[in-house]
Amino acid sequence: MADQDLINYARDAAGRGDDLFALLATDATASESDIRRAFRKKALTAHPDKAGDAYDPALYERIERARDVLLSPEAREAYDSGMRAILQKKLQREQMSDKRRRLVEDLERREAEAKRAKTAPQPQPHDAERRAMAERGKAKMEEMRRLREEAEVRERLAKEKEAAAAATAAAAAGKPDMGETAPGGHPTPPPVVDDYDERIADLEMRLKESQQRKAEKRQRKEERKAEKKGKTGEKSGSPPAPASPGEKIPNNPPPSTAAEPQADEDKLSKPVEAVPPAPPPGAGGPPKASDRFASTLARLRAAQAKKDEEKRRKAEES
Repeated sequence: MADQDLINYARDAAGRGDDLFALLATDATASESDIRRAFRKKALTAHPDKAGDAYDPALYERIERARDVLLSPEAREAYDSGMRAILQKKLQREQMSDKRRRLVEDLERREAEAKRAKTAPQPQPHDAERRAMAERGKAKMEEMRRLREEAEVRERLAKEKEAAAAATAAAAAGKPDMGETAPGGHPTPPPVVDDYDERIADLEMRLKESQQRKAEKRQRKEERKAEKKGKTGEKSGSPPAPASPGEKIPNNPPPSTAAEPQADEDKLSKPVEAVPPAPPPGAGGPPKASDRFASTLARLRAAQAKKDEEKRRKAEES
């Protein structure tokens, strides 16, 4: 410790009335060797290595400073002077009357209060304004933080709502319509949307085209037959009237003509064989391709109706 600091500490200790000799367990007549011996003896109980858990840092510091003050001539002189002034003042106070003693004590008390008031930090005139500004700034920052958090919450909720709407729209687009609600509270199953109906329509169209081609072919065949009959009638003239069952056709020999005209007349005189009509669909014989396709189409439609009925029953049970 510097000498001036040590002297100031000695004056303060004297002003407080601290008895440094009593702290070291010695008296005012002790020499330097007596003070060192007293310090070592006192340190046996106050040193941190000796005291252990009972170590008191403030007490050990006071003992060290008392030793330093009493071993320094300047600091000890300042301490002794202060202690003598205090003792003299105390003696004078004891010799005073009670009334005067009270007046002196009151005066000293007020002087001490005035000194403390001077040394205490005085509030500056702008401190209140600074505190108010600091409070306003803090409130503004808190309001900005609250608004930012609310904006973040609103943005998050909007994103969640958009995501939910997009998911609902995607689910509605990917999920078939369940149709109207049945009387029992269960929704009727939607119609099965697949390519079965398209296949049926394609087969029906092919069947119609096949029937149309067959009809056109039959018509062309009949037209060719009619054309052949017309040509035959033109060559032979008017056809002879059909004979009755009992009437005999005279077998007159043809006139003597060339061989080729005779052969043509023989061909024309022969009756034309009629084409047998096609058997009806229910009659015996191998079925036509159109009949087989119609029966296959009927079986397919029956299977599809059964499948739709099973799906509708499962939907009602669920």
